[in-house]
Amino acid sequence: MKTSTPCPHCQKPLTVEDFENFTSPFTMKCPHCSAKLKETKVTPFLLLLAAVAVPLLIVLGIAIKTFLAVIIPLVDKVPTALVFLAFCYPLYALYESFNAAVMFNKGNLHTKK
Repeated sequence: MKTSTPCPHCQKPLTVEDFENFTSPFTMKCPHCSAKLKETKVTPFLLLLAAVAVPLLIVLGIAIKTFLAVIIPLVDKVPTALVFLAFCYPLYALYESFNAAVMFNKGNLHTKK
């Protein structure tokens, strides 16, 4: 497994941690030279995965809230987003690190023109 890949603009190394820190596959910037980067090989696959994963995470958050509302009725008045952040954030973080690892190891970086 690779530990770094060179920036196509400045040739300084980008690590998987840099990929995890990007907010999305569409807003990637080199942390060294601030060149805008785009990935052309796995982004469509990751978008398809997101189209499946996001609704599943929403349903999971609602299911957890419904389950907890039976046990603790006060939870029914808490916004679902807070319940999701409290109980499902580790799963979301795992999903994001998977995306970063796939993009880092299988991706093909170019600079945006």
